[in-house]
Amino acid sequence: MEVYYSIVKNYDLLENYNNLLDLIFDNLEDYKRILIKPNILGPFSPSKHVTTHPEFLDWVLRYLIGIRKIDKDRIVVGESSGFSTERAYEVSKIKEVCEKYDISFIPFERDRSVKIKLLNTTITIPKTVIDSDLIINLPKLKTHLLMRYTGAVKNLYGCIPGGLKPKLHGRFPREYDFAYLLVELYKFLVKERDIISVMDGIWGMEGNGPSNGRPVNSKIVIASKDALPLDIFATYYIGYNPMDVLTNRILIGEKCNWEERLDILEVGKAVKKKNLKDIPRMKFRKPDTFYLTSILPPFIVRLIFFTMIQKPKIDKRRCKRCGVCEEVCPVGAISLETFKIDRKKCINCYCCHEMCRFNAIKLGRFI
Repeated sequence: MEVYYSIVKNYDLLENYNNLLDLIFDNLEDYKRILIKPNILGPFSPSKHVTTHPEFLDWVLRYLIGIRKIDKDRIVVGESSGFSTERAYEVSKIKEVCEKYDISFIPFERDRSVKIKLLNTTITIPKTVIDSDLIINLPKLKTHLLMRYTGAVKNLYGCIPGGLKPKLHGRFPREYDFAYLLVELYKFLVKERDIISVMDGIWGMEGNGPSNGRPVNSKIVIASKDALPLDIFATYYIGYNPMDVLTNRILIGEKCNWEERLDILEVGKAVKKKNLKDIPRMKFRKPDTFYLTSILPPFIVRLIFFTMIQKPKIDKRRCKRCGVCEEVCPVGAISLETFKIDRKKCINCYCCHEMCRFNAIKLGRFI
């Protein structure tokens, strides 16, 4: 399993690393329809480092159109944000980049869709995704409250349109259940098309990501033709045991020695093969939810989940009553009239924390 990486300190240096894209995009002329899938979680400005940076997308588009001479009509950028994709598209500055290259942007919730079955659940997939024979996946390097880490596999969850995503959190509320959903979606998508992932890790996020953690200048771009080796390498790089991340564990298999199967290539002026033990690690701060579930066995965690696990609460001083948390809550547990979250209804999916732009959803233990 090959994974490529380059140490890149700033976005304005990306032009010097086109050789990394040369290695990843070696047969672009074979594809009729190319979908670029960034991470546009919500209406967050680039300075927050929540979304794929617009200069990162600019680098990829400049390479595809300017260097590889790909007809821009074969390329589309698509995403479904957690809330208000159109607004997120604008605030993240992704809109400016698409307009600069005259590239179409598709909010997936406005696209036609195809119904599929995953884990006995009907899910709609946008027609743009189905019609693409290559997805260029541009995830952001971040920790994640529910899934511990969000990367190449998790970013493809944005291929599910609009309000269906929080509803699926209600259908698959636990980390274990949701991880299996992400893996099955990835397997479905990769069956009929190629997926090449290039991760924006120049600035990442640690702590209570994916939106309210602390930005970190993590100085790396990671790429692979397979999402799994990218996620293995990225989780190792930020200080996890890759097997701590459930999507990795499910795709790797419990008995597989992933270290022996991972081929690491550092791309600078030359390409050098690297040993995993020689890779310097960043040691990102983990999410607050990580420690309880790591220390105790899963069956014990399930027994005490509703009494000791970190739970969301509204910080009245920060709350702007924008209504996003109420809108995205899959079980209707939030009332902004009373600033209360119903503990009996809450499933601890952290969608409210993830989508709050004002960091007004705090976490605490209620024993």
